[in-house]
Amino acid sequence: MSNNLTDEQILLTRIQDKRQELASYLIKHEPRNSRLINSSIIAGALAAALTAGPGAGGEGFIDSAKSIMSFGIPVWQVLCLAASALSVVAVIANGMLKSNNLANKITKTQACDAKLEGLETMLELKQVDLEQATQLYTQYLTEISHI
Repeated sequence: MSNNLTDEQILLTRIQDKRQELASYLIKHEPRNSRLINSSIIAGALAAALTAGPGAGGEGFIDSAKSIMSFGIPVWQVLCLAASALSVVAVIANGMLKSNNLANKITKTQACDAKLEGLETMLELKQVDLEQATQLYTQYLTEISHI
């Protein structure tokens, strides 16, 4: 019986260690995911706003903008260059999000952590036998191969 208890303690320790590893992953990657999403949204919205002024306001907008700021080049060129740069930022941020599949990895990590927490609780309360708990633990780890 003491061997089973030791095995349960070993599995509980592994679960706790893995949950700590998942927490570290989330601490590192959730803010990055948020920054990329926010950068994409803000840059895209600003690019649209910069092109909307001349598009909707026409020459009246351009004349008003000239009186407010002077760059040595036509105002419409400045607005177009800024809009282009912001569009590039939005595309790059979106590309980084999609190429790394970061949002999906974060979701999988959060789901696995919740499953491991439930497994940990069931083990502590003796609601699951060691063999089944080990199988579940192994199954859950395959869901987060990115870590």
